[in-house]
Amino acid sequence: MTSRPIISIAALVLVAGCSRSGADANRSGAKFVPGARVGIDAVPDVRLFENHSDSLIAWRVAGVRDRILVHVDGHADLDWLPDVTIARLAAASPEELAALELHPYAIDGKTHERFAIWNFVYPAARLGLVREFVWVVPDGTISDPQSADELVRKLIFGKMQMIALDDARTLRLEGRIIRGTILGLPITICELDDLPAFDEPVLLDLDLDFLTTRSATSQEVGAEPSATPEALVARLRARGIRSDLATVSYSTIGGFLPPAFRWLGPAMVAALKGAPDAEMDRWRRRARADVALTGVGRPAALAALRALATAQPDDGSLWYALSLAEAATGHAAAAEAASAKAVAADPLLADAQLFEADALWLNQRYAEALPLYAGYRRTHLPGRYRAYALRREASCLARTGRTDEAIAALRQVIAIAPDHADTRLDLGVLLRERGDLDGAIAQLLEARRRLPDLAAYAMALGTTYAMQDRIGEAIDALEAAVALRPSWSQAQLNLGLLLAQAGRPVDAAAHLNAALTLEPGDQEVARLLARLRRQGITTSEVVAHP
Repeated sequence: MTSRPIISIAALVLVAGCSRSGADANRSGAKFVPGARVGIDAVPDVRLFENHSDSLIAWRVAGVRDRILVHVDGHADLDWLPDVTIARLAAASPEELAALELHPYAIDGKTHERFAIWNFVYPAARLGLVREFVWVVPDGTISDPQSADELVRKLIFGKMQMIALDDARTLRLEGRIIRGTILGLPITICELDDLPAFDEPVLLDLDLDFLTTRSATSQEVGAEPSATPEALVARLRARGIRSDLATVSYSTIGGFLPPAFRWLGPAMVAALKGAPDAEMDRWRRRARADVALTGVGRPAALAALRALATAQPDDGSLWYALSLAEAATGHAAAAEAASAKAVAADPLLADAQLFEADALWLNQRYAEALPLYAGYRRTHLPGRYRAYALRREASCLARTGRTDEAIAALRQVIAIAPDHADTRLDLGVLLRERGDLDGAIAQLLEARRRLPDLAAYAMALGTTYAMQDRIGEAIDALEAAVALRPSWSQAQLNLGLLLAQAGRPVDAAAHLNAALTLEPGDQEVARLLARLRRQGITTSEVVAHP
């Protein structure tokens, strides 16, 4: 890994990030029916929806208890939630859960009061619906021990909150499968061809972004699906999967599934339900049309899309793909007409420009995403997602070197949504980069006041205090960050450096050793620990993961 200078305050790594975690579940001793053989029998209950967090509602409505969850997804969706929120969800009836669900584009102060697309698996485990979590990642994510190591460090240790060091030590690599336990929840991470056998029907949970996420580690969104739903179901059949309930998510909101590929939703439902061959042929023709867009000349592809759209006028994603093709060939009027038909067939596509911008943002193509966000705001005033688009616009400005404009945009977001703590974090970090440490600390304190349970805020605050030589306050803030995210190596490292600077070598050794446990290849930290041992300070053994 990249080495870091250490000891001095200037060596502190000024980072901030998200927090994620898993949880335990109570066994209920529930009895299972044999379950449908996926790809052979029709799965009796298949639910399709936009936001993946609707899976939690579907499971509660179905009375799910004590199940193995096979989560086929480009994302873990295992973020942490406070106990008070879990208690609120436990007290709610299945019908009341929708009011406790956070929209992906919500810009308010209730992030930890509701469940969302990035954390719904956590309450499912805490509430006893799920007793074991199997995350099936896109092909190529775990290609060798190095990629497995990167996945664990980046998306588990580096993202999930409340994972204790003892829990982190349970994660291990067995061949091409990562196994372990996080807060009592047994976890398996593997690619589809390595999916183990199960002696009971599983809770099958499919996010269509599995087909468009190139790697769970990079989170890159591909320009086209890696496979058809029919092919994916055939692979599940080859693994012997049985299920009595399958949930399927579009995940177009947020940019994870491009709007032109929303046809994958009904196609996946049809494949899981074992639809007649005549119905499946409709989706095979749709897949061939997508291939034609990249595999043959534009006139032939355009003619094929026009004919298919006429034959399948209810497919909004098809009209949307046609509108893009018409625009690319200079047919502005035809593109506008096709776009109108797309929205009529699928009203979600009225915000397609925002979803396309999000896909570019996920792929770190910020300069290209910027005009799409700005254009969306101009054409959707006042618009229910205007604050979200403006915040993403500010992110693009910051990442393309336009810091002053980004700061101004973030102040506008705060004027609209003063309780949104993440925006205050973003603004604090930019103010810090501009040298306005007092202004940065003011924003970071406000962020912590609104969401005190996020380690990222404490981390950013602590490193900013350190830049002002306010060592005591910096240590307090970093201790809070470590308490919330013990498996965050950067927080452990920063705290260890500050404690060493403050003349507390024994305490420093504990946190530096934790950092090296989580990042065994960090030679700079290893040398510092060796130096402390020469001073008579005891350090413990390092355990590598996975």
